[in-house]
Amino acid sequence: MDRTRKISQKSRFQVPRSIPMNSNEKRLLIITSSVHYLTHFFILVFPVMVMPISRDLRLEPAAVIAISFPMYLCYGLLAIPWGYLSDRIGARVMMGTGMVIAGIGFLTAGLSESFQQLTLCLSLVGVGCSAYHPSGLALLSKGIRLRGKAMGINGLWGNFGIASAPLVAGIFTYAMGWKSTLLFFSLSGILLGVACLAVPFSVGKEDLQQGSSVNSRQAMTLFLILCAAMLFSGLLYRGYTIILPTFFESKLVGLGALLSHVLGDVCAAPEADTLMATLITSGVYLVGMVGQLFGGRVADRFDLRKAYLTFFACALPLLFSLQFVEGLLLIPLAGLFMLFSLGIQPVENSLVAMLTPPQWRSVSYGIKFTFLFGAGSLAIHLVSYSESHYGLNGVIILLSFFLTMLIAMATVLLLASRGKNVRHHH
Repeated sequence: MDRTRKISQKSRFQVPRSIPMNSNEKRLLIITSSVHYLTHFFILVFPVMVMPISRDLRLEPAAVIAISFPMYLCYGLLAIPWGYLSDRIGARVMMGTGMVIAGIGFLTAGLSESFQQLTLCLSLVGVGCSAYHPSGLALLSKGIRLRGKAMGINGLWGNFGIASAPLVAGIFTYAMGWKSTLLFFSLSGILLGVACLAVPFSVGKEDLQQGSSVNSRQAMTLFLILCAAMLFSGLLYRGYTIILPTFFESKLVGLGALLSHVLGDVCAAPEADTLMATLITSGVYLVGMVGQLFGGRVADRFDLRKAYLTFFACALPLLFSLQFVEGLLLIPLAGLFMLFSLGIQPVENSLVAMLTPPQWRSVSYGIKFTFLFGAGSLAIHLVSYSESHYGLNGVIILLSFFLTMLIAMATVLLLASRGKNVRHHH
Protein backbone atom coordinates (compact mmCIF):
# COMPACT_ATOMS: atom_id res chain seq x y z
CA MET A 1 0.00 0.00 0.00
CA ASP A 2 2.79 2.44 0.94
CA ARG A 3 4.66 1.66 -2.26
CA THR A 4 1.51 2.25 -4.33
CA ARG A 5 0.96 5.59 -2.59
CA LYS A 6 4.54 6.68 -3.27
CA ILE A 7 4.25 5.79 -6.96
CA SER A 8 0.96 7.69 -7.18
CA GLN A 9 2.46 10.79 -5.57
CA LYS A 10 5.49 10.62 -7.84
CA SER A 11 3.39 10.39 -10.99
CA ARG A 12 1.29 13.31 -9.83
CA PHE A 13 4.23 15.66 -10.03
CA GLN A 14 6.19 14.12 -12.88
CA VAL A 15 6.22 16.03 -16.15
CA PRO A 16 6.39 13.88 -19.30
CA ARG A 17 9.64 14.12 -21.24
CA SER A 18 7.86 15.47 -24.30
CA ILE A 19 4.47 17.11 -24.63
CA PRO A 20 3.76 18.14 -28.23
CA MET A 21 2.56 21.73 -28.44
CA ASN A 22 -0.80 22.27 -30.04
CA SER A 23 -1.23 24.86 -32.79
CA ASN A 24 -2.39 27.55 -30.35
CA GLU A 25 0.72 27.09 -28.18
CA LYS A 26 3.02 27.14 -31.22
CA ARG A 27 1.56 30.43 -32.49
CA LEU A 28 1.84 31.94 -29.01
CA LEU A 29 5.49 30.90 -28.69
CA ILE A 30 6.39 32.13 -32.18
CA ILE A 31 4.85 35.56 -31.59
CA THR A 32 6.28 36.08 -28.09
CA SER A 33 9.74 34.87 -29.14
CA SER A 34 9.70 37.18 -32.17
CA VAL A 35 8.82 40.18 -30.02
CA HIS A 36 11.44 39.16 -27.44
CA TYR A 37 14.07 39.01 -30.18
CA LEU A 38 13.14 42.40 -31.62
CA THR A 39 12.88 44.03 -28.18
CA HIS A 40 16.50 43.26 -27.32
CA PHE A 41 17.59 43.93 -30.89
CA PHE A 42 15.99 47.40 -30.90
CA ILE A 43 17.54 48.40 -27.60
CA LEU A 44 21.06 47.66 -28.90
CA VAL A 45 20.74 49.26 -32.35
CA PHE A 46 21.71 52.77 -31.19
CA PRO A 47 25.27 52.07 -29.91
CA VAL A 48 26.28 50.96 -33.42
CA MET A 49 25.17 54.34 -34.82
CA VAL A 50 26.98 56.62 -32.38
CA MET A 51 29.82 57.53 -34.73
CA PRO A 52 27.69 58.03 -37.89
CA ILE A 53 25.26 60.22 -35.93
CA SER A 54 28.21 62.11 -34.43
CA ARG A 55 29.48 62.95 -37.90
CA ASP A 56 26.08 63.91 -39.30
CA LEU A 57 25.02 66.11 -36.38
CA ARG A 58 28.56 67.41 -35.79
CA LEU A 59 28.55 66.38 -32.16
CA GLU A 60 31.14 64.78 -29.93
CA PRO A 61 30.59 61.01 -29.45
CA ALA A 62 30.01 61.57 -25.71
CA ALA A 63 27.15 63.96 -26.51
CA VAL A 64 25.62 61.43 -28.90
CA ILE A 65 25.83 58.66 -26.30
CA ALA A 66 23.93 60.93 -23.90
CA ILE A 67 21.04 60.98 -26.40
CA SER A 68 20.27 57.38 -25.47
CA PHE A 69 19.89 58.00 -21.71
CA PRO A 70 16.11 58.72 -21.79
CA MET A 71 15.59 55.63 -23.97
CA TYR A 72 17.34 53.31 -21.52
CA LEU A 73 15.73 55.05 -18.54
CA CYS A 74 12.23 54.46 -19.97
CA TYR A 75 13.14 50.88 -20.84
CA GLY A 76 14.18 50.21 -17.26
CA LEU A 77 11.51 52.06 -15.30
CA LEU A 78 8.25 51.46 -17.17
CA ALA A 79 7.95 47.68 -16.77
CA ILE A 80 5.55 47.95 -13.80
CA PRO A 81 3.16 50.46 -15.48
CA TRP A 82 3.10 48.26 -18.59
CA GLY A 83 2.46 45.26 -16.36
CA TYR A 84 -0.48 46.99 -14.70
CA LEU A 85 -2.00 47.87 -18.09
CA SER A 86 -1.40 44.31 -19.31
CA ASP A 87 -3.26 42.84 -16.33
CA ARG A 88 -6.14 45.31 -16.68
CA ILE A 89 -6.50 45.61 -20.47
CA GLY A 90 -4.78 42.50 -21.83
CA ALA A 91 -1.19 41.34 -22.19
CA ARG A 92 -1.63 40.57 -25.89
CA VAL A 93 -2.84 44.10 -26.65
CA MET A 94 -0.05 45.70 -24.62
CA MET A 95 2.64 43.53 -26.21
CA GLY A 96 1.50 44.55 -29.69
CA THR A 97 1.07 48.21 -28.69
CA GLY A 98 4.58 48.32 -27.30
CA MET A 99 6.06 47.01 -30.54
CA VAL A 100 4.12 49.55 -32.59
CA ILE A 101 5.29 52.39 -30.31
CA ALA A 102 8.90 51.23 -30.63
CA GLY A 103 8.51 51.10 -34.41
CA ILE A 104 7.05 54.62 -34.48
CA GLY A 105 9.99 55.74 -32.35
CA PHE A 106 12.46 54.50 -34.97
CA LEU A 107 10.32 55.93 -37.77
CA THR A 108 10.33 59.43 -36.31
CA ALA A 109 14.01 59.10 -35.30
CA GLY A 110 14.89 58.33 -38.91
CA LEU A 111 13.09 61.50 -39.99
CA SER A 112 14.48 63.72 -37.22
CA GLU A 113 16.69 66.68 -38.02
CA SER A 114 18.00 67.78 -34.63
CA PHE A 115 19.58 66.57 -31.40
CA GLN A 116 16.40 67.27 -29.45
CA GLN A 117 14.10 65.50 -31.89
CA LEU A 118 16.31 62.43 -31.99
CA THR A 119 16.41 62.25 -28.18
CA LEU A 120 12.62 62.42 -27.92
CA CYS A 121 12.05 59.89 -30.70
CA LEU A 122 14.47 57.36 -29.25
CA SER A 123 12.70 57.73 -25.91
CA LEU A 124 9.62 56.27 -27.63
CA VAL A 125 11.71 53.21 -28.51
CA GLY A 126 12.49 52.72 -24.81
CA VAL A 127 8.84 53.21 -23.87
CA GLY A 128 7.69 50.62 -26.41
CA CYS A 129 10.38 48.02 -25.69
CA SER A 130 9.66 48.12 -21.96
CA ALA A 131 6.25 46.53 -22.66
CA TYR A 132 7.49 43.08 -23.67
CA HIS A 133 8.80 41.45 -20.50
CA PRO A 134 5.70 42.00 -18.32
CA SER A 135 3.26 41.23 -21.14
CA GLY A 136 5.00 38.54 -23.19
CA LEU A 137 6.19 36.47 -20.24
CA ALA A 138 2.74 36.66 -18.67
CA LEU A 139 1.24 35.20 -21.86
CA LEU A 140 3.83 32.41 -21.94
CA SER A 141 3.45 31.58 -18.26
CA LYS A 142 -0.31 31.15 -18.55
CA GLY A 143 -0.77 29.83 -22.07
CA ILE A 144 1.68 26.93 -22.51
CA ARG A 145 1.61 23.61 -20.66
CA LEU A 146 5.33 22.87 -20.90
CA ARG A 147 6.19 26.23 -19.37
CA GLY A 148 9.89 25.68 -18.69
CA LYS A 149 10.70 24.55 -22.22
CA ALA A 150 8.79 27.51 -23.67
CA MET A 151 10.60 29.94 -21.35
CA GLY A 152 13.94 28.45 -22.46
CA ILE A 153 13.18 28.81 -26.18
CA ASN A 154 11.85 32.32 -25.65
CA GLY A 155 14.92 33.30 -23.65
CA LEU A 156 17.22 31.94 -26.34
CA TRP A 157 15.63 34.25 -28.93
CA GLY A 158 15.98 37.24 -26.62
CA ASN A 159 19.68 36.54 -26.20
CA PHE A 160 20.01 36.01 -29.95
CA GLY A 161 18.62 39.53 -30.36
CA ILE A 162 21.37 40.82 -28.07
CA ALA A 163 24.06 38.89 -29.93
CA SER A 164 22.94 39.78 -33.47
CA ALA A 165 22.07 43.47 -33.02
CA PRO A 166 25.60 44.92 -33.36
CA LEU A 167 26.38 42.82 -36.46
CA VAL A 168 23.06 43.33 -38.29
CA ALA A 169 22.71 47.01 -37.40
CA GLY A 170 26.34 47.59 -38.37
CA ILE A 171 25.90 46.01 -41.81
CA PHE A 172 22.68 47.93 -42.52
CA THR A 173 24.17 51.22 -41.31
CA TYR A 174 27.22 50.72 -43.51
CA ALA A 175 25.07 49.92 -46.55
CA MET A 176 22.17 52.35 -46.09
CA GLY A 177 23.18 55.02 -43.58
CA TRP A 178 21.77 55.36 -40.07
CA LYS A 179 18.55 57.17 -41.00
CA SER A 180 17.47 54.68 -43.66
CA THR A 181 18.38 51.83 -41.30
CA LEU A 182 16.13 53.23 -38.59
CA LEU A 183 13.28 53.62 -41.10
CA PHE A 184 13.72 50.01 -42.23
CA PHE A 185 13.75 48.70 -38.66
CA SER A 186 10.68 50.78 -37.83
CA LEU A 187 8.69 48.86 -40.42
CA SER A 188 9.57 45.51 -38.84
CA GLY A 189 8.46 46.75 -35.40
CA ILE A 190 5.13 48.11 -36.62
CA LEU A 191 4.36 44.99 -38.67
CA LEU A 192 5.21 42.67 -35.79
CA GLY A 193 3.07 44.76 -33.45
CA VAL A 194 0.11 44.40 -35.80
CA ALA A 195 0.81 40.65 -36.06
CA CYS A 196 0.50 40.38 -32.26
CA LEU A 197 -3.10 41.46 -32.62
CA ALA A 198 -3.86 39.63 -35.88
CA VAL A 199 -2.34 36.16 -35.39
CA PRO A 200 -4.98 33.83 -33.91
CA PHE A 201 -4.02 32.52 -30.47
CA SER A 202 -5.77 32.59 -27.14
CA VAL A 203 -4.65 32.62 -23.50
CA GLY A 204 -7.12 32.01 -20.70
CA LYS A 205 -7.34 33.78 -17.36
CA GLU A 206 -5.91 30.81 -15.45
CA ASP A 207 -2.59 28.98 -15.89
CA LEU A 208 -2.47 25.85 -18.03
CA GLN A 209 0.56 24.86 -15.95
CA GLN A 210 0.10 24.31 -12.22
CA GLY A 211 2.30 22.91 -9.49
CA SER A 212 2.66 25.09 -6.39
CA SER A 213 1.23 23.66 -3.18
CA VAL A 214 1.69 26.89 -1.19
CA ASN A 215 -1.29 29.03 -0.25
CA SER A 216 -1.65 32.66 -1.33
CA ARG A 217 -0.22 34.17 1.89
CA GLN A 218 2.79 31.86 1.81
CA ALA A 219 3.27 32.58 -1.89
CA MET A 220 3.42 36.33 -1.21
CA THR A 221 6.13 35.82 1.42
CA LEU A 222 8.12 33.58 -0.91
CA PHE A 223 7.76 36.07 -3.77
CA LEU A 224 9.21 38.83 -1.58
CA ILE A 225 12.18 36.58 -0.78
CA LEU A 226 12.54 35.87 -4.49
CA CYS A 227 12.54 39.64 -5.16
CA ALA A 228 15.53 40.00 -2.82
CA ALA A 229 17.26 37.22 -4.74
CA MET A 230 16.45 38.89 -8.07
CA LEU A 231 17.94 42.16 -6.82
CA PHE A 232 21.31 40.45 -6.47
CA SER A 233 20.65 38.59 -9.73
CA GLY A 234 20.32 41.96 -11.47
CA LEU A 235 23.56 43.22 -9.91
CA LEU A 236 25.35 40.06 -11.01
CA TYR A 237 23.95 40.05 -14.55
CA ARG A 238 24.74 43.66 -15.38
CA GLY A 239 28.10 43.43 -13.64
CA TYR A 240 29.47 40.56 -15.68
CA THR A 241 28.01 41.82 -18.97
CA ILE A 242 29.80 45.14 -18.44
CA ILE A 243 33.19 43.72 -17.49
CA LEU A 244 33.49 40.52 -19.56
CA PRO A 245 35.01 41.95 -22.80
CA THR A 246 37.51 44.03 -20.81
CA PHE A 247 38.36 41.02 -18.66
CA PHE A 248 39.16 38.85 -21.66
CA GLU A 249 41.15 41.58 -23.40
CA SER A 250 43.26 42.08 -20.28
CA LYS A 251 43.80 38.39 -19.50
CA LEU A 252 44.29 37.00 -23.02
CA VAL A 253 46.73 39.45 -24.58
CA GLY A 254 48.72 36.65 -26.15
CA LEU A 255 45.85 35.61 -28.41
CA GLY A 256 45.56 39.13 -29.77
CA ALA A 257 49.30 39.22 -30.49
CA LEU A 258 49.01 35.90 -32.33
CA LEU A 259 46.15 37.24 -34.47
CA SER A 260 48.15 40.39 -35.15
CA HIS A 261 51.10 38.27 -36.27
CA VAL A 262 48.89 36.27 -38.66
CA LEU A 263 47.11 39.30 -40.15
CA GLY A 264 50.12 41.62 -40.13
CA ASP A 265 49.34 45.26 -40.91
CA VAL A 266 45.65 44.49 -41.36
CA CYS A 267 45.14 44.36 -37.61
CA ALA A 268 47.58 46.00 -35.18
CA ALA A 269 48.12 44.51 -31.73
CA PRO A 270 45.68 46.67 -29.69
CA GLU A 271 42.88 46.20 -32.23
CA ALA A 272 43.64 42.48 -32.39
CA ASP A 273 43.29 42.20 -28.60
CA THR A 274 39.91 43.92 -28.76
CA LEU A 275 38.74 41.77 -31.68
CA MET A 276 39.72 38.53 -29.96
CA ALA A 277 38.05 39.61 -26.70
CA THR A 278 34.86 40.42 -28.60
CA LEU A 279 34.83 37.07 -30.41
CA ILE A 280 35.46 35.13 -27.19
CA THR A 281 32.75 37.07 -25.37
CA SER A 282 30.28 36.26 -28.16
CA GLY A 283 31.22 32.59 -27.94
CA VAL A 284 30.70 32.58 -24.19
CA TYR A 285 27.24 34.11 -24.66
CA LEU A 286 26.39 31.39 -27.18
CA VAL A 287 27.08 28.83 -24.44
CA GLY A 288 24.70 30.80 -22.22
CA MET A 289 22.03 30.65 -24.91
CA VAL A 290 22.32 26.85 -24.99
CA GLY A 291 22.10 26.97 -21.20
CA GLN A 292 18.63 28.49 -21.48
CA LEU A 293 17.36 25.41 -23.31
CA PHE A 294 18.94 23.26 -20.61
CA GLY A 295 17.40 25.43 -17.89
CA GLY A 296 13.99 25.13 -19.51
CA ARG A 297 14.17 21.34 -19.40
CA VAL A 298 15.27 21.44 -15.77
CA ALA A 299 12.39 23.78 -14.89
CA ASP A 300 9.88 21.26 -16.22
CA ARG A 301 11.34 18.24 -14.46
CA PHE A 302 12.61 19.33 -11.04
CA ASP A 303 11.58 21.38 -8.03
CA LEU A 304 12.03 25.01 -9.06
CA ARG A 305 13.41 26.16 -5.69
CA LYS A 306 16.09 23.45 -5.64
CA ALA A 307 17.01 24.07 -9.28
CA TYR A 308 17.32 27.80 -8.58
CA LEU A 309 19.71 27.19 -5.70
CA THR A 310 21.67 24.46 -7.51
CA PHE A 311 22.34 26.50 -10.66
CA PHE A 312 23.77 29.44 -8.75
CA ALA A 313 25.71 27.19 -6.38
CA CYS A 314 27.37 25.60 -9.42
CA ALA A 315 28.13 29.04 -10.88
CA LEU A 316 29.91 30.42 -7.79
CA PRO A 317 33.17 28.37 -7.88
CA LEU A 318 33.41 28.94 -11.63
CA LEU A 319 33.14 32.70 -11.22
CA PHE A 320 35.43 32.93 -8.20
CA SER A 321 38.15 30.85 -9.87
CA LEU A 322 38.46 33.29 -12.79
CA GLN A 323 40.78 35.50 -10.75
CA PHE A 324 43.29 32.67 -10.25
CA VAL A 325 43.34 31.16 -13.75
CA GLU A 326 45.45 32.33 -16.70
CA GLY A 327 45.47 31.47 -20.38
CA LEU A 328 43.00 29.50 -22.44
CA LEU A 329 41.44 27.79 -19.41
CA LEU A 330 39.60 31.05 -18.75
CA ILE A 331 37.38 30.49 -21.77
CA PRO A 332 35.72 27.17 -20.78
CA LEU A 333 35.42 28.34 -17.17
CA ALA A 334 33.64 31.52 -18.28
CA GLY A 335 31.49 29.48 -20.67
CA LEU A 336 30.39 27.10 -17.92
CA PHE A 337 29.67 30.05 -15.64
CA MET A 338 27.47 31.54 -18.36
CA LEU A 339 25.76 28.18 -18.88
CA PHE A 340 24.49 28.27 -15.29
CA SER A 341 24.01 32.03 -14.83
CA LEU A 342 22.00 32.52 -18.04
CA GLY A 343 20.51 29.02 -17.98
CA ILE A 344 18.73 29.87 -14.74
CA GLN A 345 16.39 32.37 -16.41
CA PRO A 346 13.64 29.86 -17.38
CA VAL A 347 13.71 28.55 -13.79
CA GLU A 348 13.51 32.06 -12.34
CA ASN A 349 10.69 33.11 -14.68
CA SER A 350 8.81 29.91 -13.82
CA LEU A 351 9.24 30.64 -10.09
CA VAL A 352 7.73 34.10 -10.58
CA ALA A 353 4.75 32.50 -12.31
CA MET A 354 4.35 29.83 -9.63
CA LEU A 355 4.35 32.31 -6.75
CA THR A 356 2.02 34.97 -8.19
CA PRO A 357 -1.70 34.91 -9.07
CA PRO A 358 -2.58 34.90 -12.79
CA GLN A 359 -4.54 38.17 -12.51
CA TRP A 360 -1.37 39.99 -11.37
CA ARG A 361 1.13 38.06 -13.46
CA SER A 362 2.18 40.97 -15.70
CA VAL A 363 2.77 43.26 -12.72
CA SER A 364 4.85 40.49 -11.13
CA TYR A 365 7.12 40.31 -14.15
CA GLY A 366 7.19 44.09 -14.22
CA ILE A 367 8.52 44.05 -10.65
CA LYS A 368 11.16 41.48 -11.61
CA PHE A 369 12.51 43.47 -14.53
CA THR A 370 12.42 46.74 -12.62
CA PHE A 371 14.67 45.04 -10.07
CA LEU A 372 16.83 43.60 -12.86
CA PHE A 373 17.35 46.83 -14.79
CA GLY A 374 17.32 49.13 -11.75
CA ALA A 375 19.95 47.08 -9.94
CA GLY A 376 21.88 46.90 -13.18
CA SER A 377 22.39 50.66 -13.27
CA LEU A 378 23.80 50.53 -9.72
CA ALA A 379 26.10 47.66 -10.70
CA ILE A 380 27.73 49.81 -13.38
CA HIS A 381 28.95 52.28 -10.75
CA LEU A 382 30.02 49.55 -8.31
CA VAL A 383 31.96 47.69 -10.99
CA SER A 384 33.61 50.90 -12.16
CA TYR A 385 34.69 51.76 -8.60
CA SER A 386 36.01 48.25 -7.94
CA GLU A 387 37.97 48.13 -11.18
CA SER A 388 39.60 51.53 -10.61
CA HIS A 389 40.58 50.75 -7.00
CA TYR A 390 41.19 46.98 -6.95
CA GLY A 391 41.58 45.94 -10.58
CA LEU A 392 39.74 43.25 -12.50
CA ASN A 393 40.24 40.65 -9.78
CA GLY A 394 38.52 43.04 -7.40
CA VAL A 395 35.53 43.07 -9.77
CA ILE A 396 35.44 39.26 -9.76
CA ILE A 397 35.38 39.32 -5.94
CA LEU A 398 32.54 41.88 -6.03
CA LEU A 399 30.53 39.74 -8.46
CA SER A 400 31.22 36.67 -6.32
CA PHE A 401 29.80 38.57 -3.34
CA PHE A 402 26.62 39.34 -5.30
CA LEU A 403 26.36 35.67 -6.24
CA THR A 404 26.96 34.56 -2.63
CA MET A 405 24.14 36.83 -1.43
CA LEU A 406 21.94 35.45 -4.20
CA ILE A 407 22.66 31.89 -3.05
CA ALA A 408 21.83 32.94 0.53
CA MET A 409 18.44 34.31 -0.60
CA ALA A 410 17.77 31.15 -2.62
CA THR A 411 18.54 29.11 0.50
CA VAL A 412 16.12 31.21 2.55
CA LEU A 413 13.49 30.66 -0.13
CA LEU A 414 13.97 26.90 0.07
CA LEU A 415 13.88 26.84 3.88
CA ALA A 416 10.84 29.11 4.07
CA SER A 417 8.89 26.70 1.86
CA ARG A 418 10.15 23.40 3.25
CA GLY A 419 7.59 20.64 3.05
CA LYS A 420 5.95 22.25 0.02
CA ASN A 421 5.99 21.35 -3.67
CA VAL A 422 6.92 24.04 -6.18
CA ARG A 423 7.31 22.23 -9.48
CA HIS A 424 5.55 21.93 -12.81
CA HIS A 425 3.03 19.16 -13.32
CA HIS A 426 -0.19 18.48 -15.20
